[in-house]
Amino acid sequence: MVPSLDIVVHYNIERGFEEPALRLARRLFAELDEAITSLALFPVADEDLDVYLNGHLVHSTTRAGRPPRVAEILAARAATDRHPPPTEPRTR
Repeated sequence: MVPSLDIVVHYNIERGFEEPALRLARRLFAELDEAITSLALFPVADEDLDVYLNGHLVHSTTRAGRPPRVAEILAARAATDRHPPPTEPRTR
């Protein structure tokens, strides 16, 4: 089974992060195409540009001091593929 790849990008329009968020989304689609289950962009007021992969924060522009690089998102995906989150135990 191919792991799902849900990407959420939070970006702050007033701080000028709309274009970087759109560029990132285009690059992610170019690299990952059909591997992406969903990719959502949300304008927010309290963050600069943050990227979440399967619900986990994988890049914070505020913390890193720069926008995310596609290679970082790909590396986070590879780490997730190697160590998927635990699944819920089955109940009968």
